[in-house]
Amino acid sequence: MKVHATAVLAFLTLFGCSKQAAQPPHPDPGADVAAQATSAPATGWFEEISDRCGVDFVHDAGFSDERHLPETMGGGAALIDADEDGDLDLYLVQGGPMPVGAAVVRDDSMPPNRLFLGDGRGSFVDGTDASGDAANREYGQGVAAGDVDGDGRTDLYVTNFGPDALLLGSSGHGFVDGTAAAGLADGRWTAGASLFDADRDGDLDLYVTGYVAIDVDEPEWCGRTEPGWRSYCHPDRYEGLEDRFWRNEGDGRFVDGALDAGLVGTGGKGLGVIPADFDLDGDLDLYVANDSVENRFWRNSGEGHFDDETALSGAGVNGDGMTEAGMGLAVADVDGDLDLDLYVTNFDNESNTLYRNDGEWFEDGTVVAGLEGPSRLPVGFGTVICDFDADGNPDICVANGHIIHNIDLYHDGKTWRQPAQLYVGRGRGRFRLASEELGDLAQGPFVGRGLLQGDLDGDGDPDLVLVECGGPTHVYANRAADSARGLLVRGMPPHAVLRATLDDGSQRLAVAGPQPSYYCATAPEAFIGLGSEGQITKLELVSPRVEVLRLDAAREVAPGHRVLGR
Repeated sequence: MKVHATAVLAFLTLFGCSKQAAQPPHPDPGADVAAQATSAPATGWFEEISDRCGVDFVHDAGFSDERHLPETMGGGAALIDADEDGDLDLYLVQGGPMPVGAAVVRDDSMPPNRLFLGDGRGSFVDGTDASGDAANREYGQGVAAGDVDGDGRTDLYVTNFGPDALLLGSSGHGFVDGTAAAGLADGRWTAGASLFDADRDGDLDLYVTGYVAIDVDEPEWCGRTEPGWRSYCHPDRYEGLEDRFWRNEGDGRFVDGALDAGLVGTGGKGLGVIPADFDLDGDLDLYVANDSVENRFWRNSGEGHFDDETALSGAGVNGDGMTEAGMGLAVADVDGDLDLDLYVTNFDNESNTLYRNDGEWFEDGTVVAGLEGPSRLPVGFGTVICDFDADGNPDICVANGHIIHNIDLYHDGKTWRQPAQLYVGRGRGRFRLASEELGDLAQGPFVGRGLLQGDLDGDGDPDLVLVECGGPTHVYANRAADSARGLLVRGMPPHAVLRATLDDGSQRLAVAGPQPSYYCATAPEAFIGLGSEGQITKLELVSPRVEVLRLDAAREVAPGHRVLGR
């Protein structure tokens, strides 16, 4: 049974209760970052290529003795085609020292966000120095990606603890800061964001979640007062911030569109937002993951107006009627009934929650799917749903890691760094926790935050990137699908839904990225696994418009693997 009270117990103990035995001071959470990565060989689905692919990014959380909550929440990233060469590049959001009073000035001495340019074969070079304003130096959190000005180039919206940044793609792989001109100044603690066409007018609007209001100049003390025991406070100690919805005017400007869109009363300590056409009516609905308060479901009633159907939807709380932590988000048709289901990652002593879509509403299908028990132990953040082994059944991957660096002082058996988890799809919406399939992904543990999938090496199947808070970024090549068949689709509208009909008459849905995972923008791709012998006879775009796609335009990039689109 999922009981919310136990979920907050880990934090409540920091306010006065603890284990009876005395413990030594805990080491600095920022110490010995390099020791987090291991190099023991492994077999399985994922091969780590971090040490040879050119991505040498280490997230700087700015850990301090004051234990400011933003320090333990970051590491966002985006997979985009920044240089328009047809393959994926990797944008990574940096932190640095916390902006406390006048003691820290966000200038060129701060570590920048970084852009790594991919060659389409799994190797990257650092293109940050020539990327202009992509090297944003605010205290970063997450990122959303999309073409906001309609020029064909990918733009970025970076959420920060401090002023957010709209970065407009320009020539080469450069970016220009367009925040002020767009009217998007926001200096609060923003968290998750998504660019999507809310009103079907052809341009991308923006939804940004506000998290909590904290005072970094007078931080609260949580935990025991002995050296090494101070820790991070539960978000219940802070007031939630309102989310914001910005409507794209189509001329480079954004205006506050929340009232007209019906998106009011959104203050809920939001960490993630995902647009998806859950009812397949051609427009994008919204789901917002809130931390320890009710999540929100907004149904798009047409032309960009949203109705709050949280209470009716069955997705505001779990099946026991309890609120949960609400962090990472992913959508996919996990049970093969041709609609989009929803997966939400949560805190320990809760489970991650799978909301099954019955075509109109949602029900908690976590237990039936086999996802409840194993996910109660870790703290889940980034998550992706993808058919990694191309057998026709979606799999679920989760990046885990506690937010309390010294949780082991307060609870036996709990750790800050935690293993990633892979749930292998068994068909009809059932899963099992993987072991040998993990491959190098088993070499953690991690302080996992961001998790992204995309074809990094050009072989037509989805690879993985895992971002650690205060640690290195890990890049994994997918080896699971080498003996199967699959189709990778690019160039679709953001969040588009595809329906494939196979030669045996069965049908499958796929969703185009980007998806938010946690603080991320996954690749703008959709992958359809076909097993060892499957063939697609018809491929249709079913949302946001209906269109039959030409399969004869697909090109083979590896045995059994084809790519449709650029």
